[in-house]
Amino acid sequence: MSVLLLLAMLAVGAALGFIFRKYQALAGLGRHLAHVSIWGLLVAMGAKLAQNRSLFVDDLAVLFVAVGSAAALTLVFALVFWLAGGRKKWQAEESQLGRAEGPVGRFRELFSVAANGGCIIIGFAAFLILPQARVENFPLEPIIDWMLMALLFFVGFGLGRELKSLNFALLPPMLLLAPFINMAISLVFGYFFGFLSGMGARQGALLTAGMGWYSLSSVLLAERGLVVLSVLAFIHNVFRELFAILLAPIAAKISPLLPIYLGGATSGDVMLPFVQKYCGEEYTLVSFYSGIVCSIAVMPLVKVLAG
Repeated sequence: MSVLLLLAMLAVGAALGFIFRKYQALAGLGRHLAHVSIWGLLVAMGAKLAQNRSLFVDDLAVLFVAVGSAAALTLVFALVFWLAGGRKKWQAEESQLGRAEGPVGRFRELFSVAANGGCIIIGFAAFLILPQARVENFPLEPIIDWMLMALLFFVGFGLGRELKSLNFALLPPMLLLAPFINMAISLVFGYFFGFLSGMGARQGALLTAGMGWYSLSSVLLAERGLVVLSVLAFIHNVFRELFAILLAPIAAKISPLLPIYLGGATSGDVMLPFVQKYCGEEYTLVSFYSGIVCSIAVMPLVKVLAG
């Protein structure tokens, strides 16, 4: 989908949110519709994975390598932020939350993870029981595009309502480097993963160069005759996105930047409502900026590394 179209939906939503910011009924309606859009998109993402099940059902080793690499990359990002100061923040917030809200408050992030995961499983299961021929012809992509546009509109609406109360000056200027640090960590991890797994350092870097944009990276690799690697990249990037969504409530407790890093390129679209909800309105634009820069970098990264 066009970056300009996504930006337009976000901007239109923000403008309307700002204009109608005093109408509380519209604010509640916007939140409910945003939740419905999120659930619908998660169901569609699960269905998308089932629609492409032919990529891994014949060789489960491919699935294990791709999912394992996505899980390991997620863990690396979490450890980096944890060691960079997120550990103390996590412990302080957990202690305060436990005193203020009790057991339910402490586990609310886990409830969110379970709800998001449930939506994905529903979509996957629904498409898994359908015949492969019918699933392959189902127009999922247009549906996902429309849901994504609706989601960005409601994200923008919420952002516009809070625009006057936001203090972007509190955000450090170093946030401009976020997408570039994200790419560096992803590629370095890819090199080491490729070397340790035996697939080769360059292939490992190509695996992570998609930055969560599974459709583009897999197509670019397939065009260069790297068929197996294109399958691995598709599954790796799909699961990078899924892990980012599922872990966003917990990751945001470590650092508001961590969900943005986990999302990579998808921080500019699919991850936006999760960043807005769990990290704060101020980080919505940071997420959009980081995701767009990562998205723009995917094609040159893959082309340079593929040679």
